[in-house]
Amino acid sequence: MHQHRFGVLPRVSTLTLGGGGLGMLWGKTTFEECVATVHAAVAAGITLFDLAPRYGDGKAEEVVGAAFAGQLPP
Repeated sequence: MHQHRFGVLPRVSTLTLGGGGLGMLWGKTTFEECVATVHAAVAAGITLFDLAPRYGDGKAEEVVGAAFAGQLPP
């Protein structure tokens, strides 16, 4: 996965995972499927997640928190 500078942040992946799907806004899905999506994204090298508060009224953040068990990934 290509990475680049993004302001003052550490280098981030060129691709990002949008939080709308993680917030279950774009159709029927389960919490478990969303967590699995986060794991697959990280395995593919994605390090940037778009988690706007309105993505499922906080569900996207809950999914990412559960995927990482409250810890940042290594």
